[in-house]
Amino acid sequence: MGLRFKSFRRGNIIGLTMIYPDGRCCNVMFAEVPVDGDWRADVDFYDEIEQAYKKRLRRALQN
Repeated sequence: MGLRFKSFRRGNIIGLTMIYPDGRCCNVMFAEVPVDGDWRADVDFYDEIEQAYKKRLRRALQN
């Protein structure tokens, strides 16, 4: 596929960015997570979103 994904965090906002092979970036998702200090839950949430997006993207590319 050649696509890479990068996460970012600003305060209680987390995001998922898709990076194309030519270096272009596309913001895929921004999510506001609860301000409860549970960073592990935030990482788990991000991992689930990334996996779901990759699965959906693979399905779209197969069609």
